[in-house]
Amino acid sequence: MGDLHHQLELLCEELDLQLKPKLHGDMQAIISEYLPQVWVFETEIGACTIFIATDGNARVWQGAEPDRDVTLRWRYDALAKVLRLRGRSSIEPGDYPDVLVQTDKGRAAFKYLKREFGL
Repeated sequence: MGDLHHQLELLCEELDLQLKPKLHGDMQAIISEYLPQVWVFETEIGACTIFIATDGNARVWQGAEPDRDVTLRWRYDALAKVLRLRGRSSIEPGDYPDVLVQTDKGRAAFKYLKREFGL
């Protein structure tokens, strides 16, 4: 999961920078309702989990957490490329991951954060 794990680590750094200031401002009450978040990224060669804590700290590890808010399933090469480029420009039209939303807070967060992932 090398490149994918690395891309998710970079994404976690960006999420930290984006979320932490909002948790100390006017948006705190709204954003706090949707944290923590657990997202699992599954590919044909393995899975990684992103966890965003209530304090805005995001981290990634290999493997799939059983209790999750969102599951994103896609081909490894497509997912790694989208995360690397933060956009879908290099992906064939109609090629989109399977996104399974397990919680209402996951649905809301996915709508808000999917652009951060390049989706």
